[in-house]
Order: sequence, then structure tokens, then C-alpha cells
Amino acid sequence: MVHPGESIQAAVDQAASGDTIKIEAGTYQEAVCVDHKGLTIEGAGRDATKIVWPDWTTPADLPDVASTPCWEAQNSVDPESDPNTLKDDVSGIFFLDPDEPVRVTFLSTWNHPASGIAAWGADGFRVYKTKGHGHDRYGILAADSTHTRIIRNIEEGVDRGTADQPNSGTAGIGITDSAEAYADVVTNDVEGYNVGVFVREARTGIIRHNYIAGNCVGMLIFDDAATEVPDATRNVRAGDWTVRANESTANDRFCLAGVGEVQAALRVSGTGMAVVNADYVSIYDNKIHDNVPAVDPSTLQFPAAGLALLTLPPFNNPQNVDPGPVENVEVLSNNILGNTPVDILRGWPPPLDQQFPPVGKGISIRGNNCETSIPASVCG
Repeated sequence: MVHPGESIQAAVDQAASGDTIKIEAGTYQEAVCVDHKGLTIEGAGRDATKIVWPDWTTPADLPDVASTPCWEAQNSVDPESDPNTLKDDVSGIFFLDPDEPVRVTFLSTWNHPASGIAAWGADGFRVYKTKGHGHDRYGILAADSTHTRIIRNIEEGVDRGTADQPNSGTAGIGITDSAEAYADVVTNDVEGYNVGVFVREARTGIIRHNYIAGNCVGMLIFDDAATEVPDATRNVRAGDWTVRANESTANDRFCLAGVGEVQAALRVSGTGMAVVNADYVSIYDNKIHDNVPAVDPSTLQFPAAGLALLTLPPFNNPQNVDPGPVENVEVLSNNILGNTPVDILRGWPPPLDQQFPPVGKGISIRGNNCETSIPASVCG
């Protein structure tokens, strides 16, 4: 048991894999590295047990930190960070290559400049009834992991950028770099990030009954052809996802996003859901409504829409791997209404359709309640 005034990190260092650490109600200013251990960490409630980091606006405001294997690992792969310091690489709780399953529940994490709760290389990662606020990478991240369960969490982004360079963190929930994710992302509330729920270089899972609002892109399933964690040597064919009974609405923030090694270059706003280059994705019984860009849609490099199905060419990946087209996607029985400029976008809109590859085979869009689309026949 960890009491107020005591160290969570000290308890972690003393624990053995398989142990449970309980944290009493209170506020703990910590960033916890769990290296090669699988633990259960349980607070007294997400509004009662708070793991916090000092408020900050720019990286210069952050306190210096001692080196740990976790912060070194984060620094080695994250192109957003300053490679000359570790102070922007700390997370609330970071599990690095745990040797047994991980469970985190009934606590909150605040203001850490990397992620709130993160696991790399986990087999069995469950995060349940937590809250994350103001993290700059991910609220919750499962990277290079399998058998992931992210259930009934609340994630809130904080924009520490400017009007010209907005930035509220990469994503509220991320499933990345996972060839066999077998992930369940269920009944979470994600608001105010660059991307609400981000699936990148990850295969197999279900995303259902989540509420996603106030992001630049509500949900993004993306194959960019190159992994980041633990390194860039692998290619995971992103796909085999079921997206069911989610609500994605008012994703109207403006942000600058990156693809591959290009950081903060693409103008993005007003996209409810997008599938890019991935395959075998089923999207049904969702409510995707009132996603309206904060800027003129013609100025965006990533198109605004309720739902967008897009193909990007090989792009800044070290192996020069072609991720292939978006293909074998079924869009069935969704309510997709009130989105600007269109409810459903199948392929790039003119004139961008002359610059980018078309969608692939097996795109089925039927039985949806929608009004506007490109091509017009999709909602006709």
C-alpha cells in the first residue's frame, strides 16, 4: 500500500512481477517507470488517486529528470521530443517490456509530457476506469503489445500550442506497432486531442461504444508502413478492425499533423473517422455527426468528412514499403449526418484525386443514413 507522501516508484522498485500495488487517495507528483515487470497498480478512484506532473506550457517549463530505461526508450523513438533532454519523455506510468500481464485501474494521470499510461511489449495490458488529462503524446498507449483491454476511461487533451501551431497531444488512446493487437477499446470518452482514438501499424481488434468529440480527427485507422516501437525495422499491415456503435461528433479542432518523418505539416480539422491504407475494416452502427472543420475546408491537406476512406502513397518510411491501398472496408448501417463538407468521402476529393492513389478493391458502403458524399452516388 502506498500512502500520501510515499513514493509509488519506490513501491514499484521493491515489487516483483505479479504483485499488486494499491495507492491510497491523494496526489502524488511522480512519473513512474516499470521496467520488465508485470504489475497491477490500483488506485482509490480516478478522482481520488492522482499521479501528477507540474503544469507546463512549453518544454522549457518542464523539470529535469533522472535517466530511467523508460525515458531513454521514449527518447530513442519519439521524433517529437528533443533528443538532448529526457524531461519531455516522462509518462505517468510506463511499462517497458513487462514479463507478466499489466493492469492499471482507479486512478488518474495529469500533465505528463509523454503519455499518461503506456505499455511497450506487453502481453496482457488492461487499463480500466482511469482518467488522463493533458498528456502530450498519448493518454493511454499500447505499443508493440497484444491482448489489450482499454475500457471505461476518460481522456482529456489540453492545447498548449498557439493559434498558428496548435497542439493538444497525439491521441487520447493509441494502439500502435502491434502485429497481433487483439485489442478491445470499449466505452471510453475521448475529447480534445489531435486524434481521439489512433490505430497505427496495428492489426486485429474492436473499437465499440466510445464517445469521441472535440478532436481534430475523431478516429484514425492508419497504415503508414513503418513501425516506431521498439524501432523502425518492422512493417505491420494495419487492418482487421471492427468499429461498432461509437459516437464521433463535433471533431472540430484545428491542428497540424505529421505523416512519417514529416512532423506538424498537414492542416487537419473536422474529420469524424478515417481509414487510411488499412484493410478489412468493418464500420457499422456508428453515429458520426456534426463534424465541421474550424477552418476553410479548401485549406486542409487532410480532407474533412464524417467518414473518409483514403489511400496515401509510400511516404517517408525508412524501408520504402508501400502500405498499399485502403481496401476491403465495409460501411454498413451508420448514421452519418451533418458533417462538412461531406458525410462520406470515398477516395480523395477533386483536385487531390489527381495527386493521390485511388481506393482499392472491396469497398462496400450500403444501408447508411447520409446526405452528402464523394462520389455523390454513395449517399444517392
